Amino acid sequence: MQAVILAAGRGTRLQPLTDSIPKAMVLVNDKPMLEIIVRQLAAVGIRDLIIVVHYRKEKIIDYFNDGSQLGLSIKYVDQQQMKGSAHALQQAASLVKGNTFICIACDSLFETPLLQRLLNHRSTGVITCKEVDDGRRFGILITEGERVVRIIEKPEQPPTNLANCSIYLFPQEIFTACSQIQPGLKGEYILTDAIQQLIDKGIHFGYVKSEHFIDIGTPEQLAEAGKLAKKLGL
Repeated sequence: MQAVILAAGRGTRLQPLTDSIPKAMVLVNDKPMLEIIVRQLAAVGIRDLIIVVHYRKEKIIDYFNDGSQLGLSIKYVDQQQMKGSAHALQQAASLVKGNTFICIACDSLFETPLLQRLLNHRSTGVITCKEVDDGRRFGILITEGERVVRIIEKPEQPPTNLANCSIYLFPQEIFTACSQIQPGLKGEYILTDAIQQLIDKGIHFGYVKSEHFIDIGTPEQLAEAGKLAKKLGL
């Protein structure tokens, strides 16, 4: 099993921390958030990693190198144009070899056992989610039984409280979907649109719930992540 980590972005809401480093290298309790994810993947036996980079990419590459110091194999691809999450994932298409793979956004903090639950799931694709009080800033899942039937990006009136955590198990078909979707209003190709295309074509996407997920996008969320990381032993 391989994993793709999306780590190309700057993280403008975390400035000035990200003036000289990419968002993925912002420290959570003296450890880059990307290192936490890398070590979590290794803990569940995933040692073949592909990291999508761009902004200040040398900071990531110099820190992790080829991954051998951690007992891993790490390859890098550059998202030379920042055109959204689906475009970022598409850059890794030629390096992903298996039928399924893990995909994680670099700003996700979560409990490590979530990854094992993702790997143990029997669906072709799996989306992680967390119950939230206000879903307007998330992708929101609509489910029927154990199946995701729709994912809506940042709705003004969320139809459920299941927020997308951007931690996925994907089939290879996601790359074709990423190449076929249309850009949104900002000209970006959004990964949830590609997922919805696969769902509409009949590919079964299940879901698992996280108890502790934090999307680290602001200084306030970073401070909260530091407390949670200590609690989870990350």
